[in-house]
Amino acid sequence: MIFNFMKTKQILLALIMIGFNGHFIYADDLTNQSTNPIVNVGGYSMMRGTNGYYKFVNPSEFWNSTWKEDTNGWRVQLRVYPMNPIETNLILRIEWGSAVKNSGDGYYMTPNGKYAKFELLDAQGNVIPPIPHAGINWMELILENQGGLISFPDIGRKLVYQTNLPSWVSLSNGLLVSDFPKTISTNVYPRIEYSRVGGKTYSDIIGKIDSTTNRPPFFVGLFRLDYIYSVTNEGDYTLTVQPVLYKKRIETNILDRVDLPSVTTKVHLVPNEK
Repeated sequence: MIFNFMKTKQILLALIMIGFNGHFIYADDLTNQSTNPIVNVGGYSMMRGTNGYYKFVNPSEFWNSTWKEDTNGWRVQLRVYPMNPIETNLILRIEWGSAVKNSGDGYYMTPNGKYAKFELLDAQGNVIPPIPHAGINWMELILENQGGLISFPDIGRKLVYQTNLPSWVSLSNGLLVSDFPKTISTNVYPRIEYSRVGGKTYSDIIGKIDSTTNRPPFFVGLFRLDYIYSVTNEGDYTLTVQPVLYKKRIETNILDRVDLPSVTTKVHLVPNEK
């Protein structure tokens, strides 16, 4: 699919708005009130705190879509958004968190942004194959949706990996899934290269995330479904997604795999735009 520049820019901005939905609602841009009523901000019930910012009063509202919880208390939730009221293309947001515990430090997305399972079935149970090369590098897409690679373009940010990556990290096979090892090294993770006058510098490894029970769950995936699948027949489809995280051992360069729940939801899709 080929999109013109303006359309691509509008799509990216829409993704960023959805991606930052859990952050914008903290902005103190509403009129001060003499009383402290519960109001609806960004889809959540909130109350103005003593510091002037809004705080959530009903965290159960975070989990109002299709989600599943494992025995460790980790939840994965799938949210499907329309691009806008007049378009039929859908945006999928994959969220991770817990209703009973905070994650603490040291959690990371997979180094290529891929999944243990990502499958779309039609009404007859047939597997819909992804568009060739749809899954080349989802980590880069995640960072773009977070604004991490498009902010401050004047300093020349780009995502870089070390050479001689293991085959499961492959950024060129176009697959949506990987066979993730139980333990990995930080060496397989990308870093952001900053090109400045006088040389280049590099960030720490990319992909760190965390989750707290009193804030909306963090998203580990955000993209348009028609960037991944070419749908030729309108109908109801079944989407199954299973993310994977890694947990870094304290003061080491070793990370251990964290298996998360597999979640299935129904989506109504129409043929892709031409």
